[in-house]
This record gives sequence, C-alpha cells and structure tokens, in this order.
Amino acid sequence: MLETLLNDVQTAAVLCNQFGDSGKGKVIHALAPWADVIARGTGGNNAGHTLILNGQEMVFHLIPSGIVYDHEGKINIMGNGMVIDLEELCKELDQLDTRKISYNNLMISQDAHVIMPYHISQDQQKNQSLAQGGIGSTGKGIGPCYTDKIARRGIMIGDLYDVDRLVKKIKKAELFYPEQKIDDGAIDDFIQKIKPLAARIKPFVRDTIQEMHQFYNQGKKILLEGAQGLLLSIEYGTYPYVTSSDCSLNGTAAGVGLSARAVDLPLGLVKFPFMTRVGGGPFPTELGGRDQEEYCQQPGRTLESELQLYEISSIREFNLESNQVRYDRRHPAILRMMNDSDPCTKAVGIRLAANEFGATTGRPRRIGWVDAVAARYAAGINGPYFVLTKVDCVADTGHFNVCYGYNTNGTISPLFSRDSEALRGVSPEYKQYEGYSDLRDLTSYDKFPQSVRKAITEFEWFTKGKVVMLSTGPKDNQIIVKEA
Repeated sequence: MLETLLNDVQTAAVLCNQFGDSGKGKVIHALAPWADVIARGTGGNNAGHTLILNGQEMVFHLIPSGIVYDHEGKINIMGNGMVIDLEELCKELDQLDTRKISYNNLMISQDAHVIMPYHISQDQQKNQSLAQGGIGSTGKGIGPCYTDKIARRGIMIGDLYDVDRLVKKIKKAELFYPEQKIDDGAIDDFIQKIKPLAARIKPFVRDTIQEMHQFYNQGKKILLEGAQGLLLSIEYGTYPYVTSSDCSLNGTAAGVGLSARAVDLPLGLVKFPFMTRVGGGPFPTELGGRDQEEYCQQPGRTLESELQLYEISSIREFNLESNQVRYDRRHPAILRMMNDSDPCTKAVGIRLAANEFGATTGRPRRIGWVDAVAARYAAGINGPYFVLTKVDCVADTGHFNVCYGYNTNGTISPLFSRDSEALRGVSPEYKQYEGYSDLRDLTSYDKFPQSVRKAITEFEWFTKGKVVMLSTGPKDNQIIVKEA
C-alpha cells in the first residue's frame, strides 16, 4: 500500500501540522526505504525524532532519521537552513558508532550555521524559563544562533576551516553578547574546542544546495524531514510562542535548497484524537487549561516524577543500547485517570498512556483534544494530506472529542488565529464521539471502529483534507494506508 501511495512521487515531505512531537521519526523511518535522499532543512538539536530500531528506541536530534539506512547507500543531508551544535552532532556520531551504524553518505551543508557557546549561555539565561509567560526555550542556543544569522553576523560550517575568518566573526559577537565576556582568552578556548570537532565532520561538508539540485535533476527520490510543527513556525505559528525557524513546507524545502513546488506529496502529521504542546503558549483545546499548563511548568516534572506521584512502578534500563523508563502504559491507574471527570487528571492519564514527554527536554507535554480548526489552517499552508498518529494511545477511553470551532463571547468561528492573546480567550466547540478499544492489531482501515471512522470522515470534511495514513502503534508494521 505504501508503494501505491508513493507511485509517481519524486519528492515527499513529512511535516507536523500541530505543535511538533507528532511522530515524524516513525513515519520517516517507514518511508525511508523508498527514498534515495533524506534531508532535513530547519532547526537544530531542539528537535527530537524517535524511532524503534531492532526493538530499541533511538532518538535523533540533528542527523536525519534516515541515517539508519546509510548502509544501503541512502544519502542523508543536514541542510543549509539548520543550526548545528558541533559537540552534539559529534555525540550523535558516537552513538551511531556504538550501534555500528555507518554514516558514510552523510552530507552537512557548508552554509548551515554553527551554535556557539555564547548562544547557549544567552538562551539559558534569558529564554529557557517558563516563569511570567516565558516561551520555555529548550536552552540549546537555537534562537540566538538564528538571530545572528538574520543579523548577518552568524558563523557558518564553512567558516570553521578558515581560522582568521572564524576569529574575526567571533570578535564581532563580543559587541552583541557583552555579558558573555568574549575576550581573547575566551576566543582561544572556543577555537581549541572547535578544532577537533570541525576536523571530525570535515569529510562530510558539502555545498548541499548544489548536491540537492543535482539529485533532483537526476530523478532521485527525495524525502524531506520536517522539524517541530507548523503552529510553532516563526512565519505561521502562535507568535511569539514559536520556534526560530520556518518549519512549514515552505521553510523545510528552502532549508535544503528546493522550492516547495518540487514537493509532490506533503504529508502533514496530526496526533488524533488528542494533541500536545510543550512549553508556553496558547492551546485552545488543552485539558484543564491554565491549571495543566502551570502543572507542566513546575520544576522537576519528568516522566519518573509523575509515575512516582501516582504510585506506578517503573524500571529504568541503562546500557549502551538504551536509557529508557519502562512502565505499563495500560496500568489500571492510568486507565482510571484517562476516564476521570477532572480534566487535569484525564490529561495525566493520556500523557502516561501515550508516553508524552519531550524527547529533547524530558518535559511533560501538555495534553488536549485534537483541534480541527488549527488542522484546517495548517492544511492551507502544508497541503491537504494528513497522517494521523498515536490513534491507539487513547484506547479504552469512554469518549473522545474533536474541536470544530472557537467560541468567543458567544460567537463561534471556524477560523484559526495566530494572535496568542486571542487564542487564550477562545473556548473550544467540541463534538463528542464514542470511545474505542485497542487498535494495534488492525491491518486495514475498514476494520476500525465505526466511531473512529465517523470522526475521521467529519475531520476530513471540515479541514477539506484527506487522511492517507494512520499509525496504530510504535512498530514499523503498525501503520495503515487509508487510501492513495
């Protein structure tokens, strides 16, 4: 069925039509065998794409998820639109070495920008806090690095191999980061730290825009790997509670040197029938509203702390292959919470049932019902094709809801707004559907419960979109093509 979906497609893109964290890693892993080239074009190690490889969970923050197919000759590209932390990139290469996964065909754009230590320091001091309406940055230096790029004072990968030019550019930073004390001694320390990291990645540095144009003109099959989500895009998201890059179809394509018009099949992922958000910002369908937002912002909130709070036993596995917390996601206490009348308690139940904790930050993700208003807006930018993910995770709930409108002082609107304050003031207009049981063993769409199919049909009608795939579990074979 995947072959039918991808028939006559040269370039496909896997994007998120929500606030990120929608399961892009798994879908990319499923489509990668079809592709010759897998390329990522936005963001940095503020993203985390998770996939299951040989029964083990693996998280990539920088390198495209398709790297696990390097041994088949597939090319993985880190594009010009990315910002790269050299130390974190080398840690990912170490992880690949440990797992004996080759990366001979990795390409790193000479035009991607470099996250410097002063970017990280400033981000952690000024942007990471969620207190007093803060945006809740990951503290990875992403925003300051993109700021320097836009201000035309950024350091690119290609600059690393000209020490005089690199020193000159770092000296410019002294004017804009006075609190970081970037004196001659600090610059020498930066250079000494960068040298071995730059040397390690040098064999992979390319003019990837020219390479991509060549691949495209040769008719190579190209898979674009999106990062974050459309509602977090600097161009289209809930500004200012957004990331620092344009993670739409437009930005993702531009970030690897292509036009969005070159993408034949843009796939917009939507968690269904619940959705999530990490960090601050408006979330119209959030269960518990401000109470849950504040709960998730509390320091020390992690998966393990939440399991302890609700007395659910767990085991942490830690070895070269794994560092995961194992627990029973169908634990009776979790199922009870999923069906609790209190919305905040229900949110905790869904979060634990779906293991909704940040792959990069470890923070608990805020939980809400799926927002069809936002999905229709996203489809207008990313295209009409939807992939529904995590459909299996809320099995055994008595009911689920889908939001089809925003109520503002008695006036109901089907239109999404980027205005964060306006979104804070709306109430979701829900339609309720009957709950369902476990979906993980289903092999075709026509075997789905009637209530799920009804909800999907009405979601398609409202969004003017088309659901083409559904994910029913974490394994590669737990994916169903609805229609091509």
